[in-house]
Amino acid sequence: MSTTIDSSPLPGRAAVRSLVEDLVGRPVELTDAEPVPNSTSNVIAVYVTDQLTMTAVAVVDLAGAARIGGALGMLPRGGVDDAVDEGELSGMMRDNCYEVLNVLSATFNVPGSPHVRLYEMYGPNASLPSDVASLAHMLGNRLDVVLSIAGYGDAHVSVVVR
Repeated sequence: MSTTIDSSPLPGRAAVRSLVEDLVGRPVELTDAEPVPNSTSNVIAVYVTDQLTMTAVAVVDLAGAARIGGALGMLPRGGVDDAVDEGELSGMMRDNCYEVLNVLSATFNVPGSPHVRLYEMYGPNASLPSDVASLAHMLGNRLDVVLSIAGYGDAHVSVVVR
């Protein structure tokens, strides 16, 4: 009889911080936080196994998605702040945030755990499937942090694994 592990581990704080720092090429400080508040403007990444089983979600507040995307694209801070004030992500900010959340899947892929990949990114202001919304608000196996990106500001991020 073989045992298979069908859940993903919660990424470590150091792994998340260093991954974002390496991608954006700027210092990033990480502090513990409360969960990202429920808002339709949040960006939510859905991670699945190779069997298309949802195993994790990452929730990023709108300001954080703009700051992560802006930092990766080296956009001027003023333009990023304008996007936050307007409550909208430019196409480039959205694509860049997607790329960071895609690479974040590497933090789930550790020996003895199933392979995980980014399946979909929702938001801002997208309709969420009920199972995604439910996992995003689940208590328990989660990481809630603020990433302070030098020159860009704070990104509030919650990662929840099943």
